Amino acid sequence: MTRLKFFLIATCITFSLTIFTVPGVSFAGEVVLNWASFLPRSHPETVSLQQALFDKINERGKGKLVIKYRGGPETFPARDIGDALGNGIVDIASALVTFYQAIVPGAAASRLSPYLPAEERKNGVYDYLDALHQKYGIKYLGRPNPGRDTYFYTYLTKKVEKPEDFKGLRLGAAGSARPAVLAMGASVVTLKLSEYYSAMEKHLVDGITAVPPAAWVAWGCHEKTKFIPDHPYFQSTGMLIMNLKSWNKLPKDLQDLIMNTMRKYEVERVPVEIAKAEKADETMRKAGVQFYKFSPEMAKWYHDKIYNSSWQDEEKRFGSVVTNFRKLMPH
Repeated sequence: MTRLKFFLIATCITFSLTIFTVPGVSFAGEVVLNWASFLPRSHPETVSLQQALFDKINERGKGKLVIKYRGGPETFPARDIGDALGNGIVDIASALVTFYQAIVPGAAASRLSPYLPAEERKNGVYDYLDALHQKYGIKYLGRPNPGRDTYFYTYLTKKVEKPEDFKGLRLGAAGSARPAVLAMGASVVTLKLSEYYSAMEKHLVDGITAVPPAAWVAWGCHEKTKFIPDHPYFQSTGMLIMNLKSWNKLPKDLQDLIMNTMRKYEVERVPVEIAKAEKADETMRKAGVQFYKFSPEMAKWYHDKIYNSSWQDEEKRFGSVVTNFRKLMPH
């Protein structure tokens, strides 16, 4: 999307929203905030985030605070949602960090953390990411999809069992797995999330990387999948972020309300997300998808290629921001 086109759309959206709500402004004692998602409103992840987090905040706000849904990718293209939040068009967004890394350089290295969100709030990882986001006018609230400490799989139409099998493969990727795909010797096909199904259906790719199982099933892509190496990787790249000016306008009690509910959500959501992933795995197995294990040597090669290439790529692009973040990781 061109800068001019985005500016015109942003202006129209801002005008329409201000008819109903002014972000961070109180009406009769009630603060109204708007939130947007990189996924459609009907998507299971959007629904669960609304019900399990924002509805709880609204309930506990008791007339002091209400957070309203204002759109998904039909209103704010996934790659532009960070700009919409940074420009104050929306106050809160569920966004893929790889899509807004141009605004917060180095933040996508967060996918390489092996810790659960509750652990990150104790060992300095959350504080580091929050400080990094705030440097660029964004408040980092937390992870909207906490679950297994490894979140993504590679979905294939051809079985791979040794390093040589990756050579010549065409693997689709939206962003975060590009370095890993290249390191393994495959070719990267850049795709939008909305193109995954058709790319698999039309055999434009031999597989797609870095997608959680629940999302894969929700999009129906498992119908076009034959093999899945049972070696998941990466933390979720979904982040919940807030415009820092909107955050700073909130009184301390409402800030505490949001953060306390978020902390509780991250803990309570882990078993729910794990169960959701396991259900998706079961759905795929019943559809005939074969999960399989690599040999120990191949599993190590696969893991090392994914993580080493990703760390190297992030450090090459963002230097000390990523190097200092890596110091918080286990050694």
